[in-house]
Amino acid sequence: MFSSTNAKKHWQKTASGICYKLYTKDKSQVRPKIGDYIWMHLVKYSPTKKEIFNTRIFDVGNGVEMQLKAVQKQVDVTEIFTHMRKGDSALVKIPCHLLDSNGSKKKHYTFRLQLIDFSTKEAYEKVQWEKEFLQAQADSLVMIEYLSMHNMLDALKDAAGNYFVRQIRGNGAQLQIGDSVQLHYIGKLTTDFEFDNSYGRKQTLAFVVGKQQVIEGLDKGICNFYYGDKGILLIPSRLAYGDKSVGKIPANAVLVFDIDILPK
Repeated sequence: MFSSTNAKKHWQKTASGICYKLYTKDKSQVRPKIGDYIWMHLVKYSPTKKEIFNTRIFDVGNGVEMQLKAVQKQVDVTEIFTHMRKGDSALVKIPCHLLDSNGSKKKHYTFRLQLIDFSTKEAYEKVQWEKEFLQAQADSLVMIEYLSMHNMLDALKDAAGNYFVRQIRGNGAQLQIGDSVQLHYIGKLTTDFEFDNSYGRKQTLAFVVGKQQVIEGLDKGICNFYYGDKGILLIPSRLAYGDKSVGKIPANAVLVFDIDILPK
């Protein structure tokens, strides 16, 4: 990460008390500003040089993505990224008393930073919008194909983008935001690969509607059903786990839930 040949000769110090030394790769590069998105790696060491945290545990070769925001705390190591250029590394020291209320003024935490790349907020949001637009189109085709292959042409689409079918209609009231609900479910991919099953665990899923205790698609999609209903809910990837893979669920996956809502 560091090269001794281009290190600055002296430590620099921010107004907040952070000491840092830059290792510059290309001085022609511009620096990121507050609001920009960066891809970086960070390692934090204790005063005894023991590694406390390392972003490489997330196994992302292109760096951990984050948005640079105005510092809310008295001291925040991410401030140093605004002094760095693309490809730069930095060695940072922060006195313990600035991070810990009872910390020592004579000891310090050490950080090693690497700024892999960055993008302006405007450029980042444009790229994200294009990705989301294309993925939404792909999801729609996948969901329509699934409904057709499973002879569920009576499925309805809600305002959020979920498709749903009330197969068995219960006698209870329609679910609303703030309601408490319990249900059994089987979670599948559109290939019919089963990734979760509450029946197998013999434990229902309980949550309060609208409190973001479950994925967005289920939180919103459950309001299409009534207490006592059994049905199918298809959730587009943007309302599930998006471009992140989670356990047995791959990135950009449309999810299918067979749900059985318990009577109230």
